[in-house]
Amino acid sequence: MALPQPCPQERVAGAASASVCSTVSGPSRPATVLHAGHDAVYLDLDGACLGVVSSRGVHVPCGVRTRRPRLPLLRPGDGATVGEGSIRLPGLEVEVTEIVDTTVGVLGPDAVGRAAHLLREAVGDRLAGALAELPEEPMRRLAECDASAVAGLLGFGSGLTPLGDDVLAGWLAVGAATRHPALASIRTAVGLSARQRTTTLSATLLACAARGEGVPQFRRLLEGLAVGDADLVEQSADDVLDIGDTSGSGLVLGALTALDTLDALTALEALDVPDVLDALEPPPPPPSPSRQGASR
Repeated sequence: MALPQPCPQERVAGAASASVCSTVSGPSRPATVLHAGHDAVYLDLDGACLGVVSSRGVHVPCGVRTRRPRLPLLRPGDGATVGEGSIRLPGLEVEVTEIVDTTVGVLGPDAVGRAAHLLREAVGDRLAGALAELPEEPMRRLAECDASAVAGLLGFGSGLTPLGDDVLAGWLAVGAATRHPALASIRTAVGLSARQRTTTLSATLLACAARGEGVPQFRRLLEGLAVGDADLVEQSADDVLDIGDTSGSGLVLGALTALDTLDALTALEALDVPDVLDALEPPPPPPSPSRQGASR
């Protein structure tokens, strides 16, 4: 397949995560514009999403952030080329020259209970609208760490990142930050179904969240929660809630759901419940009789 040959009119530098840098550094290959605006252009590259964002746009972990205040207005279906260190769009070439960290920090067990309280205080009743839009049963199951919740949330809602996906992304990022005991099961359920159940951009962002990556506003929120800085938590929560129409609310709601679960499990441990995992998994079946016992 012949690569499109755009004629860049401008060349700009960009910053991206190490994984995006690795993708862009590979051999040149074609990509197609999925969605375009003045603040973000999202490309379909080999079935995954790669973004270019302006200086005003949200730096998604699958994107390259530029210092350009506005991107050229493209159309879905326009061709582009990715590889050899740059993204070549019609009218613009973006070269990745800086690697930035997109991973969330560690939220230790001693901070979990405090984190849930701080976050709830910071958001107040501002999650009520998003919660009212979500299906009640899957949210209940997610609060119980039941991986079957994923099927009812993936792709639920409108837009490039449906609300249900944003909730799962917030849960996964906090799950990675806290080493949540249910992380493996939720992550597996999302990974098996996301590409079939939701948009290319949302599936890519969910994969990033499952690796513990997130947007800067969300990472700062977790930093504040980790150190118990109420002022930082309040400001960061405001910044996250400002993302998109419902994306920020979904991220915070997913984060709070994961933190509440961990807080409850910590309380169970304090009551000498044998094992946290016992609260999430059914007990193993009884051992089968030995050959010696059977022969008797």
